[in-house]
Amino acid sequence: MARVLIGNDWDGNLGGHSEGAVWWVNHFVWFARDHDVLVLPEVPEESFLRYVTEHTGVDRRTLSIVVPPAAGSSTSGMLTPDQVADPRLATEVLAALGGRPPTELVPLWPDVSVAVLAEQLGALPALAGHTFISQRGGAVVSSKAVFRAAAGGAGAPLSPGAVCADARAAEEAVTKLIEQGHSVMVKLEYGAGGAGNEVLSPVAGMRPVGARRTVHLTDRAAVRDYLAANWHWLTDGGAHLVVVERYFNDSRAYYAEFHIEDDAIVFGGIGELMHAPRYVNELTPPGLDADLQAELIEGGRKVCAPLHAMGYRGWLSADAIITPDRQVLFTEWNGRITSSTHSYHVLGEVVVGPGYDKDRVLLTNVWPRGWATPSFEAMRAAVAGAGLAYDPATRTGVLIVSGYDAVRQGATYCTVAPDLDEAWEVNQQLGELFIPA
Repeated sequence: MARVLIGNDWDGNLGGHSEGAVWWVNHFVWFARDHDVLVLPEVPEESFLRYVTEHTGVDRRTLSIVVPPAAGSSTSGMLTPDQVADPRLATEVLAALGGRPPTELVPLWPDVSVAVLAEQLGALPALAGHTFISQRGGAVVSSKAVFRAAAGGAGAPLSPGAVCADARAAEEAVTKLIEQGHSVMVKLEYGAGGAGNEVLSPVAGMRPVGARRTVHLTDRAAVRDYLAANWHWLTDGGAHLVVVERYFNDSRAYYAEFHIEDDAIVFGGIGELMHAPRYVNELTPPGLDADLQAELIEGGRKVCAPLHAMGYRGWLSADAIITPDRQVLFTEWNGRITSSTHSYHVLGEVVVGPGYDKDRVLLTNVWPRGWATPSFEAMRAAVAGAGLAYDPATRTGVLIVSGYDAVRQGATYCTVAPDLDEAWEVNQQLGELFIPA
């Protein structure tokens, strides 16, 4: 086996509507197996590589890391399409393979540049769904507009709303909901982590869960003024569509992930996406009752069906909300390895072990803010010194998930505990270790 893992978690359609950075991309190391070649924006800290492979049982000595030429020109520390498609990268990957034919290419993001790289490597069949990807299908599996048409057509329940190509249509869709007394979420067609969402509400002071902000609007004139002032941002300068949907206050966000293969849509895992008000934590498994869990998984399969028919192959997250009156409504899809995939697929199934979802919870903290630690090694040592490090014998403790982020002075981490209350208690202890002086 000779797999090539491509850490290209960036797409031009997102523009500035994502908070990605190189420290996040290197969580891809958790997916590595013996003898893999990893293509990353920069070489992760050796201490981080050793830490991950010690937990996954991978022989660090067998892994090769390839950094593209001119990596310093990447956007926000990410691996850009130009770098992935650069023939010089293919040459370096072939050198790292040492004559072994690549059996599988695994990108974080199904960008067309990955198909270009696969062709340069002489390994197009090793890229699952390569025909779909080569025709820019990656834009389809991230489009919130295409999602509403395809998922709705497949019978998945959606929040009431519309896809709008012009400001007049958006005015009608937003005003209709506001005049009914509802709040509204407007979404850029491409965005991540809530950075491309805003809540428009007839109720003043509403908390914008999953969005940048709340704008208080009470009538058509106010809606028209808002759209006039923000249309350039909402459409990325006229390049994309705008999604309008009813916003359900006090709902909670969840995902159901699947792996779409030639012959099947294989269930992966489910979890809760916690916001405060932006996305900050994940909980796996989510603690739903059997009926709601079954609805989430069944609806997620319906979301996957159109993409399976279109030829997409790979991971697909079907995101949904569950309203206070127990409606399961799907809100978007993400066709890529997401910020959730490693939680259940690697940390749960590999590190904690099979059956983890029966007697353990995994609480992942995505954005460590307000911490003070100088390096990954210092963070690892502090966690271990406090007796909080993950212990395979008890199957509890803290796993450091990502590389060190110098701006946030920390890293993403996952607390494994018997129940959610204990996980929050450990998180509280963990935070106290890194309070700035």
